Amino acid sequence: MADKSPQEVLDAKQLKHAKRGILAGLMSGVLWAASGTILGTALGFEPFLSIDLSGGGDSALAVMVAMAICGAIMHDTFAALWVGVHNIRSGKFKEYGRTLRTKPGKMVCIGAILGGPIGMSGYLLGITLVNAAFALPITAAYPAVAAILATIFFKERNPLRVWLGVVLCILGAFVVYYAPMDAPKGEFFTVGMILTTLACLGWASEGLLSTYGMDMIDPDIALGIREGVSAIAYFIFVIPIVTLYMGPKFGLTPIWELVMQVGSTSALPIYAFGGFLGGFSYVYWYRALNMTGVARAMALNVTYALWGVIFGAVFTGFVATGQLFLGAGFIAVGAILVSANPRELFKLRNT
Repeated sequence: MADKSPQEVLDAKQLKHAKRGILAGLMSGVLWAASGTILGTALGFEPFLSIDLSGGGDSALAVMVAMAICGAIMHDTFAALWVGVHNIRSGKFKEYGRTLRTKPGKMVCIGAILGGPIGMSGYLLGITLVNAAFALPITAAYPAVAAILATIFFKERNPLRVWLGVVLCILGAFVVYYAPMDAPKGEFFTVGMILTTLACLGWASEGLLSTYGMDMIDPDIALGIREGVSAIAYFIFVIPIVTLYMGPKFGLTPIWELVMQVGSTSALPIYAFGGFLGGFSYVYWYRALNMTGVARAMALNVTYALWGVIFGAVFTGFVATGQLFLGAGFIAVGAILVSANPRELFKLRNT
């Protein structure tokens, strides 16, 4: 066999690089769905198992909010630790301080607030109140929301394909909302779906800001800052505000006490594992952004809408209906249309 020309060698390397990027994008979606499913199961362990929610009403809702925010704190804290260890091992941790002094670094910090205390809290509240199989498909519509925000604030002009994707995401959200469950929908189902939609909005906003920041920041450093700032924001702002508001009104155990209880009970390793999966979902996600482009990476990542329904059905005993799969499918296809031209999604050459 004749030796390959330099151009053929270069093409082969680019092809291999793009394939690895596509695999990373798919892994980010699988790991994110697995993380959400794991975090949902943590509510079946102590200290949450001993919490009495039988009274219903505002008091039960307040306790469930505390439980979900506790989960969000644990997730982002462990994710920050896992990603921090990853960056220390790769010799990048020293770049944190230098990056935080730059404008792109500050943009990533603002995105962290939108994606963490707002996005992650809404996401875990949705999981707590409505089940991960419902919450994940709704949040997967974030590329469609990002397209709308970019049109409003950045005056971007999007092709018809993008707006078709937006319509499919909206249609899919309605199908998911009205999909039947194997058990009656709880009294907080509507509230949970609204909070899940808030998470979608927070992640879309984070995406716009982080994309700007990552143009000039190493993706691993940006991710480490994102998770770290988010975790710190919970302890400085979220815990005091929620505790002061809900404690006197509902007689709620302060969230800080709940966090401390989690640290000494069987829920801790569940949150640690969920944070590990979530953190490395982001690692693969940022890696895919770098290796195969924003459009492809986003389109592959949002397949977690379908993975979430599958994992929920397999590992949590949730009976997924055909209507739920249909709605999740609409959202996944719509998000892919928003993110990339399907004809070019797996066209690996010339990437």
